[in-house]
Amino acid sequence: MHKILANTVFLGKEIINLTDCHSTNEVALSMVRSGLAKDGVVVITSNQTKGKGQRDNKWISPPSQNLTFSMVFTPRFLSIDEQFMLNMAVAIGVQQGLDTFVKDVKLKWPNDFFLHDKKLGGMLIENRLQGRFLESSVIGVGININQIEFDIENAVSLKSLTGQGFDLNQVLFSVLEKVEQQYLNLKKESYKSIKDQYQQLMYLKDEWATYDDGETFKGKIIGVGNYGHLEMCKQNGEVSRYELKQIRLVKNS
Repeated sequence: MHKILANTVFLGKEIINLTDCHSTNEVALSMVRSGLAKDGVVVITSNQTKGKGQRDNKWISPPSQNLTFSMVFTPRFLSIDEQFMLNMAVAIGVQQGLDTFVKDVKLKWPNDFFLHDKKLGGMLIENRLQGRFLESSVIGVGININQIEFDIENAVSLKSLTGQGFDLNQVLFSVLEKVEQQYLNLKKESYKSIKDQYQQLMYLKDEWATYDDGETFKGKIIGVGNYGHLEMCKQNGEVSRYELKQIRLVKNS
C-alpha cells in the first residue's frame, strides 16, 4: 500500500506502513508505551502473522489481500464507565466507511462486522487507564477485502460477495474518515446519538435466535447498556444482561 494521506483532520495523518509484523496492535501499544505514538497514528501492515481478536482468538489474513491496521487515540475525556462509548463510536465509523462499498453491514456485539450472516471483520480495543479515565486506546481492525477462500465457514469478504476486487487504500481512507467523524462526535458528548446509531445497526436486534449462556435458550437482543453489556429478552419475558464471554450465538434463526 502506498502512503497517501487520508482526508481527515488528525486520524491517519501519520501512517506507519510495515511490510509485515506479528500484530499491528502490539506495535502500536509499544509505540504508545515509548511515547512515540501521537493521537491519530495508524499502524498498518500487508502481512500480519499473529493478529489478535476477541476471546483470545487469532485473526488470520493472507498477505496483501485484506486490511489489518491499528489506530491510536488519546480519549482522556472518557471515564472508565464510559469506555464502551468509544467502542460504539469506532464501530459505527467502520460500518459507515464500508457502507460506501457494500450495504447492510451489521455490528455483532461487541466488536464484529457481519454481512449477510457472515463475518466480514472485527476489531480489538486495548485501553490504558490513568486513574478513573482513559489515557490511550489502541484499536485494531481487520476487514476481509479481497480474500476469496477461508478456513472458516462463516466468513465473507467484499470481493467474495461482489465478485470484484477493491483498492485497499480507498477502503482504508473511507473507514478512517468516518471513524474520525464519529470520534469527534464522541468528544462533543453526543452519547445518545451514538448509542442510538449503534443499536440500530446491531446484528439480530429484535430477532429471535438461539443462544447459550450455560443453558440453551431462545432470545432476542433488545439493546446494549451504558456500560456495554448486552441486553437480551428471553421467550419467557425475562430480561438478562451479559458481559463479554458470558453468552454465545448458537443459531441465528
